[in-house]
Amino acid sequence: MLKKMAVTLIFTTMVFSTNVAEQSQAASATAMQAQTGDQLYPIEVNGKYGFINGKGKEIIEPLYDGYGYSGVSGGKVYVEDHAAKKQYYFSSAGSELFEYKLRGASVLFNDRALYTTQVQNADGGTATRYGYIDSHGKVSIQPIYAKAYNFSEGLARVNVGKAAGYINTEGELVIPYRYSSTSDFSEGMAAVMLAYGGKYGYIDTTGKLRITPRYDHADPFSNGTAVVYVNGKYGYIDKNGNYLLTPQFSMAQPFSEGLAFVERNGVTFYINKKGNKVIQGFTAGGLFKGGLAPASQGQRYGYINTSGRFVIKSKFYWADDFNGELAVISLLVPNSSEEIRGYVNRSGAIVWPPASELPNGVTKLQ
Repeated sequence: MLKKMAVTLIFTTMVFSTNVAEQSQAASATAMQAQTGDQLYPIEVNGKYGFINGKGKEIIEPLYDGYGYSGVSGGKVYVEDHAAKKQYYFSSAGSELFEYKLRGASVLFNDRALYTTQVQNADGGTATRYGYIDSHGKVSIQPIYAKAYNFSEGLARVNVGKAAGYINTEGELVIPYRYSSTSDFSEGMAAVMLAYGGKYGYIDTTGKLRITPRYDHADPFSNGTAVVYVNGKYGYIDKNGNYLLTPQFSMAQPFSEGLAFVERNGVTFYINKKGNKVIQGFTAGGLFKGGLAPASQGQRYGYINTSGRFVIKSKFYWADDFNGELAVISLLVPNSSEEIRGYVNRSGAIVWPPASELPNGVTKLQ
């Protein structure tokens, strides 16, 4: 039963980081139904993969060997057919976009997907190079990069040699190769390291250094703030590099909807941007998405609102942040060690697996 209804999520950030499959092209044409929709969620049934929409309706029937998806609203997905050695890309509405060779390209971000090819070196050897295809499966950026990453906010970080820079979706170099370490852009900012073993600072989308490198580690911006790590402690900065909260936490999550879950002196709680404790009494907490965050007081997980009150009672073995209309949750089968993963909606109803397929006793948790 566990294998039958397990849900496996793979958030792809680099080429070949997902493993999903599909049947033949003919089978895909009948299994993929063009539906209206905005976001798809992967499901697994008996070792095969497909996708549902935010209402729990099957959009792509679980017939395939693997999958890839971005996990963003309106994002494209692909499924793999190991027998045919192909993967097929689909829109969030379930309409087929194009086919590609199996594991030859990654998920589409900003309508660009990484692909690889082998090139011959001057010494006769071969090397892997990265390029990008578009949402029609056509080469849009030639494979000249030794390293390359997915697009984010219209820019992708790439390496020709050891140094990294950023290109736009047309393949134009807009931020020169000058960094030893880079990150994706988030809220118009990216954390970078100028020299190997140095400190992290932040640049904007023009390449201008906005925050001087001085952090041991620096996270992406979220909710107008970023978590930074200095001398063994975490703190928060704004986009000017000013400290909202000086490094003082042993654990710090990003701010989401004005709140962040942190740990200090062995105690966990939510703070606001002034550093005030606003929600206490939880041993685990996640990000707020649309007013809800997963949280636990020690045994089971539920979802709280920004006042710290459970609006979806703590009945889950584990719970993830909401992603659009659904969140991944885990249930334990009564009198068993089996774990079932599925999806819950914002009303607290389990939309996948269907109630008719849940083991006896599990439905009582709803």
